[in-house]
Amino acid sequence: MNGLTPVIETARQASGRAIPAWLRRFYEAFLLRDERELDAVLDERVDWLLEGPAEQFDHYGRRHGKRAVIELITRIMPCYYQPAAFSLDCLLIQGDASHGNVATRIRMRARQRDTGRALSLRSAQFIRFKGGLLTWFRAVPETFDAIEQMVGRSIDVSRAIETDPTVPRDLSLAPDGGAVDDER
Repeated sequence: MNGLTPVIETARQASGRAIPAWLRRFYEAFLLRDERELDAVLDERVDWLLEGPAEQFDHYGRRHGKRAVIELITRIMPCYYQPAAFSLDCLLIQGDASHGNVATRIRMRARQRDTGRALSLRSAQFIRFKGGLLTWFRAVPETFDAIEQMVGRSIDVSRAIETDPTVPRDLSLAPDGGAVDDER
């Protein structure tokens, strides 16, 4: 453990219930990068996917099995940032005390390792628990915003679109949002 106290804040939950113990335990283990606790909350065959540009940032991508996910959380992610707190903006829970499906809109506050810059990383997460163990995890982060924060500057995509030979120059949008080909 790293000596930090985990901070998990929630907005008013749609279910009207408190965060289930099994979910809180996972998020606390994640924030603390606690290998023992992660070992206790992850299923042996956990299926994990963090969508994003894995070719640039190796913490994105798919992981299979408890060992791979623990390595990701405790060794790979800290190369990029140190998580400090989670804010669950929206939390939907289906299930009971040890089994459940979770959908959440979450914000992770973190500190970038190399620069010390504060990061605010948002994602949608979909999680399945069975017998109190996390068996399946999917996260869809706002990767464009995350990458801009990590590189410390805005990325001008308009220039890339203007010079991309795969984007037709004579293609425009109709008032209804559909594409209109000017050559017709």
